[in-house]
Amino acid sequence: MSEILTIDTTDGLNTSEKVEPLPLMTEDHPMLRQKIPEYKGKLPTGMMTHLIKRLKMTMKLYGGVGLSANQCGVFERVFVIGTDDFQLACVNPRIVEIEGQSEKNNEGCLSYPGLFLKIERPSVIIGEWLNENGELKRARLSGITAQCFQHELDHMNGVRFTEHVGTVALRMARQKQVKIIKKIKRNKK
Repeated sequence: MSEILTIDTTDGLNTSEKVEPLPLMTEDHPMLRQKIPEYKGKLPTGMMTHLIKRLKMTMKLYGGVGLSANQCGVFERVFVIGTDDFQLACVNPRIVEIEGQSEKNNEGCLSYPGLFLKIERPSVIIGEWLNENGELKRARLSGITAQCFQHELDHMNGVRFTEHVGTVALRMARQKQVKIIKKIKRNKK
């Protein structure tokens, strides 16, 4: 998950509109355990458009490939995912079909700095969501895009990625996390 994002967070911005990144909630924040209800408002709205721009900016700032609103303390059922060649915002996301085999891949999470876990997920899914213009979208997603979609959807459902592994795997990953954080702190000095 070390891709460099190339998301243009200024595209379509009104020059008088101030867009700032959002704060990140860390792993102990109670909002990460809550299921976010379906968004009932009509799209597009200025609030949702502004939120999506801020989510994209925050994701890019922290070098992520996905970010859900509740990771930023916003109780809305929306997330953004992005890689070099593909970006999208998903309001009321859901998986309508699972295809193919499951695969175990490394995952990280912006709410869990330095923690990386091998998570087993379906390699191909059919996802459905509303885009920021209120249009219903459906797509076959595979690879890292499918993995990110599922990870962010878990956030919307109050499921933390640490819940997908056993206690031994989590303990070993936590030990590596401590080493990574210590190394980062040393390099900042």
